[in-house]
Amino acid sequence: MKNKLFIFSIVAILISIVFGSIAYQQLVAENMDEVYLNIAYSTLFLSVSIYLWHVKDEKQKDS
Repeated sequence: MKNKLFIFSIVAILISIVFGSIAYQQLVAENMDEVYLNIAYSTLFLSVSIYLWHVKDEKQKDS
């Protein structure tokens, strides 16, 4: 279970990086609505990743 949480958190970070890069591309194109949307998705996936790391650490303490 611990390895699954670690893998999911890494995937969430990678998805966050993808949304961040899309936000940057939209910033260069001056499409601010898309920039804000992609920054929100990036932040969402970063927070999911941090929460999954927290859950993984709590599972390690219980074991």
